[in-house]
Amino acid sequence: MRIRPALLAVLAAGALTLAGCSGGGSASSTASSGGGDDVIRVGALTPGNANDGAFNQALADALKKLQDEGEITYQLREGMADPATSEPVVADFASQGVDLVIGHGIELGDAIFSVAKNFPDVHFTASGGPDILDKYTDNVETWTYDSAQVGYLSGYIAGSTGATPIGRVESMELDFVKATDSFFQQGLTAANPSASLLPVVYAGSFDDAEAAASATTGLISQGAQLVYTTGDGIAAGVGAAASTAGKLSVGVSPAAGSEALKTNVSTVDIDMYPIVKGWVDEVKAKKFGGKSVTSTLANGGIVYQDINTVGGAVPADVATKVKDLVTGISDGSVTVP
Repeated sequence: MRIRPALLAVLAAGALTLAGCSGGGSASSTASSGGGDDVIRVGALTPGNANDGAFNQALADALKKLQDEGEITYQLREGMADPATSEPVVADFASQGVDLVIGHGIELGDAIFSVAKNFPDVHFTASGGPDILDKYTDNVETWTYDSAQVGYLSGYIAGSTGATPIGRVESMELDFVKATDSFFQQGLTAANPSASLLPVVYAGSFDDAEAAASATTGLISQGAQLVYTTGDGIAAGVGAAASTAGKLSVGVSPAAGSEALKTNVSTVDIDMYPIVKGWVDEVKAKKFGGKSVTSTLANGGIVYQDINTVGGAVPADVATKVKDLVTGISDGSVTVP
């Protein structure tokens, strides 16, 4: 899981007509007709594909659930990592008169802030690393997730399996990726002080499953008994290679398929529903703006998959240990170092 790195330039905005087709850089739209004044109209953008089983899909799933509940109608544009493409889409959403524009991914931050200045009556959200939290404005709320909790919990799950040595396949050598990995190591040590780590391997991409599979195979050849990954497209490669070799994994998303999940112990991920629901409620109550929000275990924005004991390869008490840790972090009785 990640919030992707910002791209450098945002080009001039222009009008875009949103078509109801699918695919990269296209509209995945489920805007329904009708609805009363209390139904919020949402325009959303994701940097990648909304069926990735991870970061992008977390938003898509939240939007669909809210629409099914009658709270919103929405249009979703996928493949919006390029600011030359995304800024005109943000501007078009705003000019259509939608109530809320969601930029889901750090690549979209510049476009959101640029357009929001020209549409003070439209509500916007922008996401990024921790530094974005104090960048909110009167009509832009900002969001991030607690990478310390994500990393620590993932490491604790990996350590609780008793597997060692442990390999890690990360996406790119970026500050927030390295920070998450640092907390992963702390969680690992807390659960199993004797666990050893192999040097981290970077796939060089968020989505190159082939490179990730090759990296995983290499780590397994060095003796890795469990391989951790930060999710996204690379997780499919990690999961496939680990499962084929009969080794454990942590961090593989459901999009990787049932075979890859057979030896995946658990995955810590984000749930955007409580976050988006909060934004929608604020828009309805006319209380939106001037604040930020962080996804945490306590507010339900960070979740984890049920522990898979992998046919007895994982100790039966791991589920209880992890549940106790999550409860402690959520109620404040446990502090992530």
